[in-house]
Amino acid sequence: MNRADFEALRDMPGKIIEQDIRFSRRKALTPVMIADEVVVENAYGTELRLSLHFNTETGSKTINAYIQGAGPICRLDVDGTRHKDKGRSHKHARQSERCPDRNLPDDVTAREDLSGKGMTEIFEEFCRIASIDFRGVFIPPQEDAQ
Repeated sequence: MNRADFEALRDMPGKIIEQDIRFSRRKALTPVMIADEVVVENAYGTELRLSLHFNTETGSKTINAYIQGAGPICRLDVDGTRHKDKGRSHKHARQSERCPDRNLPDDVTAREDLSGKGMTEIFEEFCRIASIDFRGVFIPPQEDAQ
């Protein structure tokens, strides 16, 4: 997938998530809560999925968009590790066919406007910028549920 293919998929109207999203821990002692294998239906029939991560200790939040068998195409990191001059809240997007092998390092966009926001707000913003219609129930991790 090149940049033009990525933009076409990102901007395609009619992408839908029908399933509910619930966070869980994979290992009892890990601080990371995950909602994985979230299916994004689309007209291309591309096997597009989301993976959402929330770290209960650091408050960092990540939403990864990936294609089964082809790797990541987009990632939104909020309140996480600083990315050079883009700060702790930023968005990565696929620029070339090689980007997944390099963890989407090029042309990162600062998103400091999302700093301090909860997972629910971040997920809503991700769906907005990715033209995704979410029709399920979003059950946030404990940081939003208070």
